[in-house]
Amino acid sequence: MNIFQKALAAMRHSARPPFISGLLRRTRFDYRREIGDGLDASVVTAPIQWIQRALPEAALSVGRRGRDGSIALVDDHPLTALIARPNDYYSEIALWGGTIFSYLFAGNAYWVKVRNGAGRPVELWYVPHWTIEPKWPQDGSEFISHYRYSPGSGAPPVRLESEDVVHFRHGLDPRNTRLGLSPLGGAIREIFMDLESSNFVAALLRNMGVPGVVISPKGGAMPSAEDVDATKAWFQEAFGGDKRGGPLVMGAPTDVTPYGFNPQQMNMGEARDIAEERVCACLGIPAAVVGFGAGLQQTKVGATMEELRKLAWHNGVLPVARAFADEIERSLLPDFGQTAGLDLAWDTSGVLALQEDKDKEVERWNKKLASGGITVFEYRKGIGEEADDSHRIYLRSIALLEVPERAPPRQIEAPAAPKAIGGEKARATPEQMRRGEAYVRLLARQEKGLRESFERALGGLFSKWREEARQAARQALAARGEKGMGEDDRAKSVKADEGLIAAVMEKLGITAWAAELGQAYGAHYLSVATASADAAEIAGLGTGLPDPVARAIVASGGRRAGLLDLDAQSRAAVFEALAEGRAEGEGAAQLAARIGNHIEAGPWNAGEIRAAIIARTETKYAQNISTIERAKAAGVEKFIVFDGRFGPPRSTPSHIARDGSIVTAAEADEMAAAEHPNGTLSFAPHFEP
Repeated sequence: MNIFQKALAAMRHSARPPFISGLLRRTRFDYRREIGDGLDASVVTAPIQWIQRALPEAALSVGRRGRDGSIALVDDHPLTALIARPNDYYSEIALWGGTIFSYLFAGNAYWVKVRNGAGRPVELWYVPHWTIEPKWPQDGSEFISHYRYSPGSGAPPVRLESEDVVHFRHGLDPRNTRLGLSPLGGAIREIFMDLESSNFVAALLRNMGVPGVVISPKGGAMPSAEDVDATKAWFQEAFGGDKRGGPLVMGAPTDVTPYGFNPQQMNMGEARDIAEERVCACLGIPAAVVGFGAGLQQTKVGATMEELRKLAWHNGVLPVARAFADEIERSLLPDFGQTAGLDLAWDTSGVLALQEDKDKEVERWNKKLASGGITVFEYRKGIGEEADDSHRIYLRSIALLEVPERAPPRQIEAPAAPKAIGGEKARATPEQMRRGEAYVRLLARQEKGLRESFERALGGLFSKWREEARQAARQALAARGEKGMGEDDRAKSVKADEGLIAAVMEKLGITAWAAELGQAYGAHYLSVATASADAAEIAGLGTGLPDPVARAIVASGGRRAGLLDLDAQSRAAVFEALAEGRAEGEGAAQLAARIGNHIEAGPWNAGEIRAAIIARTETKYAQNISTIERAKAAGVEKFIVFDGRFGPPRSTPSHIARDGSIVTAAEADEMAAAEHPNGTLSFAPHFEP
């Protein structure tokens, strides 16, 4: 036995008075005894009950550690199954409720195990902290030899072996290291203050039943007892109930003096606020979360209630939960067999207060992706999207160079700029193509969502035009007095309907439609430019969207909207609708409906097709023009061309030749404008070495 072991064997660790007894410093009044078990003190029970309600939102889980440090949950582990159903008389929530109260009020909480014939725990019972205490031999040979359980009601104390007790300690009490330290031990006086404040006000309301008025004769007259009783009865009868407020006339000189107690004198708010603040501070719970008035000011200045609830979980609930898991892992998990590689932890995925705001979460993943620290696969998994092996790539800025560690700067040379040979376009190097492709791939992944959004907006706009066109056609047809056409009428020449077409066109709001379409285009182009911020950062173009660049992109959208000749398209639609309707012998209502449908579809067969084709074409062009305008603002003068890599294969010689070529900004503008609706042309900035 070494010196330390001998010293340890000689240690006595004599126990000090428990929580509910003993005097505090600088007083001879026993505040602990007056507080008792704390169950009737709202300043104590309110914050503890908040934690009792909060903790079951999390789930205690058993996990197995992998070699890579990951944790895989063990389903249906017997430990968690036992805690979920501790015995036949109460549930897991009740078990945790009692445990939390004893742990936070007294600093010690206890479970007693009931074992089967094989020695495995089959029941768990919560034991109030004042009924059980650890015991040890006086010679200090054992730290704790057993526990003494005193059930009361005349029953004799019971010896419980240490291995049959789960003892949750709140830290260690320096006065007796076999026990935990009560977190409320430092707030005894404040708890007593709150109790006394409540008792004081209640006693005043109960005992200060003073008369409303005092009636006393003047001049030293001494009325008899009979006169006093008669006057009292008369006054109550004359001025009680609904007769209150009536005039009083006395037959002799008399003083009538109001008498009562000022309710403001019963205001104990400040003393009670102090108690609420101190108790909540000891438990790590903001007072406002519990509902105490002392902490509600924090929700008006500074922290919001959402932030306070999150703070309550991090400072109050989770430390308690970790302490519980640590003790269960030490003294209960080994009863269920091998513990190597197993960990106990609380699953907080179901805790609403700890759920990160979705926008903030996506923003955090965007920054990780933009930094190049994670793959697109990890990024998509992180934000809850599907991912496959094609996403196992990093997105790195093409403006960055790879520099070996400790290499002097002069050893790192940028690749030489490709030269045009024989009149052909210069071509990007494989490394430039790889980096440019990462940028273009990110834009391609954004394209679908942007296209569908614009398609919905256009569909709504075209549907609106259809209804307006129907109304205009009805009015024009009604002005001509048309109801239907017979066989002779169908032989009329097309020229005979020119007046009707002109009447319909006059009533259509083509100018307003063009303005609406221009606004829709501009808004879509701006959305595309804003969505490309992450890709722009990866490409080395910065994250911001300068006002001149935004205006240029929106203006491009307006010019593209102007390319649609709405007047000509609408006139052709009305002409075709009338021709078809005349051939079918339709009446005015049917003709108006047909005209509206043709206006909605435009040059295509249906409005849906029209919206889909325009959305696909303009989204692609908007992405290209956003790339070009952003790059020009950043001083980039050349671009790498990608053709047919992210859409239908392009196998013509001209397409194959321009894929991977380097063009100027002006050439990129021309190529983007000339692209057809199913085009797959894309551009990436080319940085000069």
